[in-house]
Amino acid sequence: MTFTLSSFKSLTLLYTVSLLTPLVITEPAKAANFNNTSIQTQVQPLYRTTGNPDDYLVSPGTGYDGVAQLSLGDFWGSSCTGGLLGTGAHILTAAHCLTDDFGKLDVWDGTATFDLSTGDVNLSIADIFVHDDWTGDLSNGYDIAILELTDVAPDTVDRYDIYRNNNEVGKIGDKVGYGQSGNGNVGNEFWDGLKRSGQNRYDASGDLFNQLLSDNFSDALLAYDFDNGLAANDAFGYWFGDDYADLGLGLNEVNSALGDSGSPTFIDGAIAGVTSFGLRVYYLNGISSDIDDALNSSFGEFSFDSRASSYTNWIDDILTRWQPPTPPVVDNPGDDVDENLPSDDDVADDPIDNTPDDEIHDHPDDSIGDDSPSDPVSVPEPRSLAGLIAFATGLWLTKKKKVIR
Repeated sequence: MTFTLSSFKSLTLLYTVSLLTPLVITEPAKAANFNNTSIQTQVQPLYRTTGNPDDYLVSPGTGYDGVAQLSLGDFWGSSCTGGLLGTGAHILTAAHCLTDDFGKLDVWDGTATFDLSTGDVNLSIADIFVHDDWTGDLSNGYDIAILELTDVAPDTVDRYDIYRNNNEVGKIGDKVGYGQSGNGNVGNEFWDGLKRSGQNRYDASGDLFNQLLSDNFSDALLAYDFDNGLAANDAFGYWFGDDYADLGLGLNEVNSALGDSGSPTFIDGAIAGVTSFGLRVYYLNGISSDIDDALNSSFGEFSFDSRASSYTNWIDDILTRWQPPTPPVVDNPGDDVDENLPSDDDVADDPIDNTPDDEIHDHPDDSIGDDSPSDPVSVPEPRSLAGLIAFATGLWLTKKKKVIR
C-alpha cells in the first residue's frame, strides 16, 4: 500500500518512503526503506470544486471579507490564506506557510490582502507566532500560526472567533480560500488569485489513520475526503469500511488545494479548521480510491485541517497579550501659538515710539548700541515653520508564487 502526503503550501516538495503494510510514517521529511511500498509527501494549496469553478467564487460583502490572501516574503514568494481574528489585527493561518521542512521560520515579511467592495486593503505583517511544538511533521499536528498586522483592519472587514467545541466530526464546514482551482475529475488546473468557497464534512479526527498507516497521526487533526457521489471514489468508505462511507454533498463539495494552506473552515460562523495537508493512499499495483494517479486534490483523496479547538489556549494567550495601538494625538491648533510672540498685555506696556519719521537715523550703523528713545522698536521676526514630510515606501511582493496547500 502506498500513500502520498501533501501540505498545501506554494512550494511543492516530494519525498518517497518505502513502507511496510500497514503503512508506517515516521517523519514526512525523512526516508526509510522497508518493503516495496512508497509514501510521497508534498506541499501544495487551493480549492478544487465538484462543478464549474466559476460557480464557487466569493463576492465581497458576503461574510468572508475577513479571509485574506497572504503574500509571504521568503525565497520563493509563497501564497497562502488566513482568517482575521476578533482583534482585527491577527490572522490565523498554517505554520508550514511560514517555515521550512523542519519547522524553522523562513519568512521575513509579507502582506495580507482583504478583498472589499470598496477595493483591496493591504496590511503588512508586523510579527509572526508559530506554535512552539511545530516541527514540520504534518501528521503530528501543531501546523498553526498567527500573524500580527501593523495596523488594525478596517471595521468593515469581518472578524471571526474560534470554534471552541470538540464536536466537529460529522459536521459540515464552510471552506473559503485562495488557491489553485479546477474540477475534481482532473485536480489542480489553474491559479487565478480569486477567492472560492464550498463545503465538506469532517469524517474523522486524524488519529483514525493510525489504524491504516501505523503512524503518529494526531487527534488535533480533522480529516475529510473529496467525494463525487461514487462509492469507488469515496476514500473513507474505501479504506475504512461501511461505517465511514459517505458519498458527499453533491455540487457543494470542495477540496483544498495549492494556495489554500491556512484557509479557514467555518462551523456556525467560527473557525473550526485551518487547512494543512492532503493525503493519497494506493496499493503498489496502482489501485486506489483516487480517481487519477497523482496527489492533486482530485476525487478520492483525503485532506486534513488543524483542529482549532485543540489550540484555543495558545490562541487566546497571544491575543490577550496584544496591546491595541494608541490613537495618534491630534494637537489643538490653538496650542501652537509661538510663546516668543508678545502678548496683548506686553504690547500695551511697551513705550510707544512717537519719533517723527524725519528723526529716524538714516544710517543704521549710527544706531548700534544707542539707548536713546529714538531707537526703533525691535519686533521679533515671525518664526518660519519647518515642514517635515514623511515618505512611506510600500513593498509590493511580486515574487514567483509558491502555492501551499
